[in-house]
Amino acid sequence: MKEWEKYSIKGDLAKTGVELDSVRHIVHVPAARRIIEDGRIKAGLVYDESRLNRSRISVTWVSANTWAFGSIYGTVEFQFNWKSLVEGQKIYWVEAMEKYNPTAYRFLLTEREPRELPSGAVEPYDPAKDDGPLRRSGDKWYWNGNFTSEFMIDDDLSLRSTTGLNFVSHHSEYCRTFGNSCTERRENPTWDKTGGRILAYILAHELIVLNTHLKPTPENPRNQLLDTAFTGVHAALTEDGEFGGSLIRPASCKKIVIGALALYGMDQVDSAADPLTLLKSADGFDTALVETIRDHFGAPEWTAPV
Repeated sequence: MKEWEKYSIKGDLAKTGVELDSVRHIVHVPAARRIIEDGRIKAGLVYDESRLNRSRISVTWVSANTWAFGSIYGTVEFQFNWKSLVEGQKIYWVEAMEKYNPTAYRFLLTEREPRELPSGAVEPYDPAKDDGPLRRSGDKWYWNGNFTSEFMIDDDLSLRSTTGLNFVSHHSEYCRTFGNSCTERRENPTWDKTGGRILAYILAHELIVLNTHLKPTPENPRNQLLDTAFTGVHAALTEDGEFGGSLIRPASCKKIVIGALALYGMDQVDSAADPLTLLKSADGFDTALVETIRDHFGAPEWTAPV
């Protein structure tokens, strides 16, 4: 009996399996900032108890799972199309991590031949024939959603190939990355707060790699993701509402707002609103923030959500 058969999809694939269209990589906000700055998710060595932890193979991790009670990996989710990821790749069974609850099964996607991989560490897997938790029938893919799916990609993942971006809740009790020291686990920020931190960083650093997912368009003038992020950053920077300075010129107000965004985007929460005290009124702040977003996304008609 093959190890993967313990986690096979029982019965009719279309009825008991979960169709596999999209996979996701979820991280905490600081890691998300590095990824956005780099424009890619960088592959890294495997450090846990995996059979590949001495292989010197660098991988990126994605999963088909969503998290009903919050993610144990972070609050920023990058989504990818499964068929695009698997195209041209060989698939290898790696292992099942039974100490996880639920058990996590792992596959490696790579262009390497078996002779190029550590002997005994992985086994070639044919999703059209092998009776495991990852199956292909015709042009459709299925996975066993009763366990945790973990796919190890033998390459970096460019953000230009993302099919979606999302802000998600963190699990209130568990964090696979930082354990009990995880700030996001303790604070469990709302989606708009996480989105606000990411939007502030993107605007202040003029990063455009995720504009596809945030940009308002004629077909989608009320981009929900952008509106959520705007609500978060606006609330964070105006919570104390300390204005009353002398600056009223739009260009000057905009420079101050960008400075505040830069501080907030780098988690300088306590000092992020300090520059805004130079503005004469909240109206100057609102106008400058809206103009900054319009300029960044090339959306001159965009208005703040009501």
